[in-house]
Amino acid sequence: MHLKLRHIEVFHAVMEEGSVTKAAQRLNLSQPAISTALTKLEEMLGFALFYRSKGHFTPRPEAFLLNEDAELSLMAVEQFANRARLIGRGGVGLVRIGAIGAPAFALLPELISAFVTDHPLVEVDLQVRSSTQISYLVANGQLDIGLIEAPVAAASIAATEIVLPCVCIMREDSDLASKHAVTPQDLVGQRLIGIQNVNQVDRQLREVCSAAGVEIEMTVRGFFFAVVRRMISAGDGVALVDALNGMQALNDGVVWRSFEPRIDYRIAMITKVGAELSKPAKDFSGRLLEALARFGRV
Repeated sequence: MHLKLRHIEVFHAVMEEGSVTKAAQRLNLSQPAISTALTKLEEMLGFALFYRSKGHFTPRPEAFLLNEDAELSLMAVEQFANRARLIGRGGVGLVRIGAIGAPAFALLPELISAFVTDHPLVEVDLQVRSSTQISYLVANGQLDIGLIEAPVAAASIAATEIVLPCVCIMREDSDLASKHAVTPQDLVGQRLIGIQNVNQVDRQLREVCSAAGVEIEMTVRGFFFAVVRRMISAGDGVALVDALNGMQALNDGVVWRSFEPRIDYRIAMITKVGAELSKPAKDFSGRLLEALARFGRV
């Protein structure tokens, strides 16, 4: 039995409208076409659905038994068409993102919130992991988009590098807040909060301070830039952090000043080579790069 959608549509329209004439008007078909479709449907089913009398079609009990299934079938087709249309517009799907701490805390929450407002049927999965873990998951197709520290050396990963300037943050009542820019000499005597010795920002800070003949000591460290900012907000001290976390207006009593000479924090947005992103993932990656470009160079 090879039922066609048109046969089910005709049958259901006749059942709902109560006449062939009204069903023909509803489906924009002729009355003979409706009659032919019903006859063909009955032939395929092997039993009659209507009593026929002088052009009138009266449903048999078998027709009432099948009408609910016909309605459900048409609803399923409509749902299929609607979902396909949404998929075509990038309206449904899943976007899997992996990010290191800096963008995960400072940038992605608001970005994801705006994205799901525009795409209410798209699911977003955000994982905060190390650069090594994110690179592995992207390369193996377990994440669609990754944000990691640059440079990227894996051949299976396509990368777009973003260069973010670093800023010096301190409490608004700090004596450094009166300066236009902070220099290595200004750090003398300050309680300097670092990230970790192997972090690219801390390494650069030690290098520029050494070149300026300034000795610095970081007695307190936090693993994430966002955590370091919370430390400064809760007490005192200064820190060099990425622009994403440093330039946020959080009303937490923390202000930022540029640092000279400039120190950059390099991150990269990565995807798997040869893997085409879904429409929602493409949309999100575009928004992500646009947002990052407001803070640094892409």
